[in-house]
Amino acid sequence: MIRNEQGGADTLIVTLFVCPLLLFLCFAGVPFFVFMMKGTHLNVVANHALKEAESIGYVSPAVIAAATERLAALGLEPVTRGGITYPSFAGSTAVKVLRDEPNAAITVVVTYPAPGVGRLLALVGGGAAEEEGMYRVVLHGKSEAYE
Repeated sequence: MIRNEQGGADTLIVTLFVCPLLLFLCFAGVPFFVFMMKGTHLNVVANHALKEAESIGYVSPAVIAAATERLAALGLEPVTRGGITYPSFAGSTAVKVLRDEPNAAITVVVTYPAPGVGRLLALVGGGAAEEEGMYRVVLHGKSEAYE
């Protein structure tokens, strides 16, 4: 059995087909994990902004500036697309809400462009997306402001 050397060519052919496929799959996973990581970073920063907004009663310019600074430190710098600067806080509570009001809800909305994961589809024969997507984090909280 040890002296039987038949089948060496078959093993080589299989290896030549399998290795490039495994290498492609390893490198194709990197953009997906970057996409997930950036979404997680955005969610963490939005949660910090919500806690700050709950304490003062609304999403102030100082909260927006602090969140933008945190995102820039994590690699999500301000970007302009279609005349809109991201991260965008459009839709967030901009008027002070007091704790004892009947509806003391505060909303923080953070929108940021997502990386182009759709371009990977063109590598495997699929159609690339015409317009890339956006991350959109919407968080609700309760105001803790007295005055």
